[in-house]
Amino acid sequence: MRFLNRFSSFKIVLLYAIMGTTYILTSDYFLKQLFSNSELLSKHQTEKGLAFIFTTSVLLYFLIKRNNTVISSYYLEIIGLKKLSNEQLIRSKEEYMFLFNHSPLPTWLFDMDTLEILMVNEAACAIYGYTEEEYTTMTLRDIRPSEDIPLLEQRISELTDHDRNVLPSVMRHRKKNGDIIYVKVKSSSVYLDSKKVKLASAFDVTTEMEHQKQLLEINAKLSAASEIANLGYWTFNLVSLEIQWSKEVYDIFEVDAQKFIPTLDSITAHLHVDDQFEFDENLFDGFEDHIVRESERRIITCTGKTKWLLERQYLTKDANGVPIKLEGIVLDITKRKVNEQEVWESNERFKILAKATMEAVMDWDVKNKTVIWGDGFKTLFGYDHHQNQNFWAQNIHPEDKRKVLGDLLKAIKDQTVDYFNAEFRFLKADGKEVYVRHNGIFIRDEAGKVTRAIGAMIDLTETLERIERIELQDKILKEIAYTQSHVIRAPLANLLGFLKLYKDNKRDGLFDDEYIDYITHSAEKLDSIIHEIVNKSTRNGKS
Repeated sequence: MRFLNRFSSFKIVLLYAIMGTTYILTSDYFLKQLFSNSELLSKHQTEKGLAFIFTTSVLLYFLIKRNNTVISSYYLEIIGLKKLSNEQLIRSKEEYMFLFNHSPLPTWLFDMDTLEILMVNEAACAIYGYTEEEYTTMTLRDIRPSEDIPLLEQRISELTDHDRNVLPSVMRHRKKNGDIIYVKVKSSSVYLDSKKVKLASAFDVTTEMEHQKQLLEINAKLSAASEIANLGYWTFNLVSLEIQWSKEVYDIFEVDAQKFIPTLDSITAHLHVDDQFEFDENLFDGFEDHIVRESERRIITCTGKTKWLLERQYLTKDANGVPIKLEGIVLDITKRKVNEQEVWESNERFKILAKATMEAVMDWDVKNKTVIWGDGFKTLFGYDHHQNQNFWAQNIHPEDKRKVLGDLLKAIKDQTVDYFNAEFRFLKADGKEVYVRHNGIFIRDEAGKVTRAIGAMIDLTETLERIERIELQDKILKEIAYTQSHVIRAPLANLLGFLKLYKDNKRDGLFDDEYIDYITHSAEKLDSIIHEIVNKSTRNGKS
């Protein structure tokens, strides 16, 4: 830009020098040729000089103005580019901070040297329980169990820029409430206010670890199942009728192995009354050769508990096919049966509630452009389940449709909005209009775009009519109260006054029938007012 200014100024000066020199040389020559008188020549030379000054001034004005205009345009262009660059930088920073704050993974920015936490996102606050203010006084050591701090410092010392895409082994973090969770941490180097810091995100694998632990336990149980005694092993010698139990069977039945003798009678006494059986020669007809038979039955323990047992039985026969031994394992499956019962009862309750609900539920898959309509649209509004996705919008009352759909579209576009609630009129299948309340929730993808919407409508018509009746009743009651407090008081006061005058005159020996007429008139007026109140109450009751 400086070179441009110098170059433009040089051009102006050069042009001015050339034109000035040319004008002076040529004009003096022509004046000497035209005028021989020295006074006249001097006069015209003065006029020529003034003309030169005026002309060059005008010329310099336009040249300088044009030069300034060009320079100003360059400056404006540079300022515009710088402003655009700053806006893009600010927008980029805002987008980064939005992604940082709204990441579902707890994320921290920390100083590599001091491990001081510089910045955290919303997930780190929500999941770990600390506030942003609390984090400002903490280091990474504060979210680790004390015994794991040496491992943390070792890991930090090993971190380099090449580690940013490496997920280390599972480590432990400690929440504010003391809970310990297992996480995998991913770190990378970033710049915060021109300072190089580390960004770390933690992925909670506690559930995964618990599942792995459960799988190990299940595998251990499966391994132990090969040793039948560990599951509760029993044998029944069909020749000697001798029964033997392992320790686990005694524990399941909750009996003392030193005192309880397992016999057919003693075992049968512990079986639930609906699961007892008689031992006879036909008992083994259901057994197939070399096949394990499985059955479930209930027992009543000595402490009165009811338990469900799973039995797997295997029948051994001699060379002649005669049963000689029955053996098997027994498993306590009470918890599973209780859970199954609870699930069944829960499902039954859900079915009843689904039938009893007064809401019409809709599930709108925006991405695939499909809608599932709940049973409520049949029970409440008379529509079947095979409606197109525009069915809901088509049946909004024409006078309400523009506002409702406009508000819905506005809510869908606003990425900060997750709910949509509205009250409007809706047309039933028979053409009648009802007043409904619609409550809905949006499910958005990572970009904030709505992919699914779930809503429910409830018919408010009866409720609104009831409110209107209550308001009407309240209005009439207020009118009655006003009548009682204002209109009745006048004839009642007259009636009481005339009665007092009549009594006073009677006590003085005076009898004036005119007071009797006044009293009668006031009583009739009071009776008319009471009839009017009764009529209002009757009309209110009918409404």
